[in-house]
Amino acid sequence: MIENADVLSVFLPMVMGIAVYAAGKANKSTEKHVGWLSALVALIPIILIGSMIPDVMDKGAIRHVYPWIPSIGVTFGFQIDALSVAIAFIIALVSFFATVYAIGYMEHEHGHAGYFGNTLLFIGGMLGVVFSSNLLQFYVFWELMLIPSYFLIVFWGTPERAARIGFKYFIFTHVGAVCLLFGILTTFALTHTFEISDLAHKIGEVNPNTAMIIFVLMLFGFMVKMAVFPVHTWLPDAHSEAPTPISAMLSGVMIKCGAYAITRISLGIFFPSFKGVSTYLMALAVVTMVYGGLMAFAQTDVKRLFAYSSVSQMGYILFGLTTVTVMGLTGGLFHIVNHAFCKAVLFMSSGILMHQTKTRDLRQYGGLMGKMPMTALASVIGALTLAGTPPLSGFFSESMMFAGGINPEMGVFQGQNLLTFIATVSAVITAAYYLWFLWRVFFGKLPDNLKDVKEAPPVMWVPTLCLAIMALVLGIYPQVALNLVSAAAELILGPGH
Repeated sequence: MIENADVLSVFLPMVMGIAVYAAGKANKSTEKHVGWLSALVALIPIILIGSMIPDVMDKGAIRHVYPWIPSIGVTFGFQIDALSVAIAFIIALVSFFATVYAIGYMEHEHGHAGYFGNTLLFIGGMLGVVFSSNLLQFYVFWELMLIPSYFLIVFWGTPERAARIGFKYFIFTHVGAVCLLFGILTTFALTHTFEISDLAHKIGEVNPNTAMIIFVLMLFGFMVKMAVFPVHTWLPDAHSEAPTPISAMLSGVMIKCGAYAITRISLGIFFPSFKGVSTYLMALAVVTMVYGGLMAFAQTDVKRLFAYSSVSQMGYILFGLTTVTVMGLTGGLFHIVNHAFCKAVLFMSSGILMHQTKTRDLRQYGGLMGKMPMTALASVIGALTLAGTPPLSGFFSESMMFAGGINPEMGVFQGQNLLTFIATVSAVITAAYYLWFLWRVFFGKLPDNLKDVKEAPPVMWVPTLCLAIMALVLGIYPQVALNLVSAAAELILGPGH
């Protein structure tokens, strides 16, 4: 592992984000090139986090702790294990390709220094969340992740609606954050520690009813970020109205921070509480899957279709977590990886469609396969993967989640098994709306007004296709990711669970 790789991967993007903004504002000619500088900065965390993976697989969890607030025993630390490294690596990968893509997408937009500076701050905030070793530090980065993403929506989103949508996004996420903060402070008052590694044992000494209240408060905050029904309504607006590269990051990786938090904290620390309500949470996951899928079917706006699809896909991931089995949790974590790559691909493809055709209305598309072959290829891979088409990687992650949801001690159509059956059937909805999207956009008759449409510049389609190829490789050789996510699942559901 590169020395101080964890510290550098978090703070280098944040420091350089401020530097990029200052440099761009100081010199207008410099501002034209801050995109490429930002892409270079965004590449570094991939290298740093990649260097951690062999050590984690060989040595297990690694913690680096530094003094922070000695008077109350609070430290500043980084937890490097299979779970944090897996999520951090996909955050870094997707963010890098979205930053490169933004160079072309934002070419004719205003305020490049502000845009790319906030993007780097956003990346650092997300990485800080997944590497934090204590709850107070986790909360600080949770909020730092929100602030630049809010500015990116408000200042570079759809002009007509950006301010209103940004306000809604801010309020929803802050309500969740307040519940999370109250849960964290109550946990500290009862256990006298913020350290995540110590809390699983100490929470066991807390009154079960009190522990359940804290669990519910914190879980609510995570579910808002994850956009689980019925606290999902901010997502379709925010993701569809944000600038497309940010939509790719919001949907591809930011909402996965909610899934990470549920895995690390709700499941890892409050295991008895989570287990006690797992069937109810599984039912909520199935409702989210079905509702998001049906709403995606009803959309005529290409970005709103993918936004509602993300709601549905979060239902899949939550379903995997609620199985409370190594198989189901491994499938859920693997689906985080699949969804991160493929939803970023689909949002970036939608941005290319909007950029080249000047419309986002699905009813005005058709026959674009010949005009935009690279975008079409990337879209096909992304859509079919999330539709669970064998032998693509989405098929493996969905199969593992559904297999993990089957309880052999129950009847075929009882409780958890009935929910698993409904979840399996609801996957048909996902396949249907993705196939409908592909046919509507890339096949059929080419409208007269699109006869002169051309493929996007390489700076936009190359990063999109690269992410799609990565998703394709995971289908051909899923063990590349499964080694890491299965180790993460076993870490969370250890011998005590």
